[in-house]
Amino acid sequence: MKDIQIEERVVNAQKAKITARGVQVHYGTTHALKDVDVDILDKTVTAFIGPSGCGKSTFLRCLNRMNDTVAS
Repeated sequence: MKDIQIEERVVNAQKAKITARGVQVHYGTTHALKDVDVDILDKTVTAFIGPSGCGKSTFLRCLNRMNDTVAS
């Protein structure tokens, strides 16, 4: 993981409140998340949707530092 930072930056003329770049999580040799990049914009509702086991909860746990991430 390059780093997860809470910061303001301009994305499509809107301010990003949360930016995550290069998020990776491994369980042994299995990649749970690989190079995930996300900008969550200010004053918006963001939803993470997908099938069971695709990494939604793992990513959210990384954002609040409940999961360990690895450097790329």
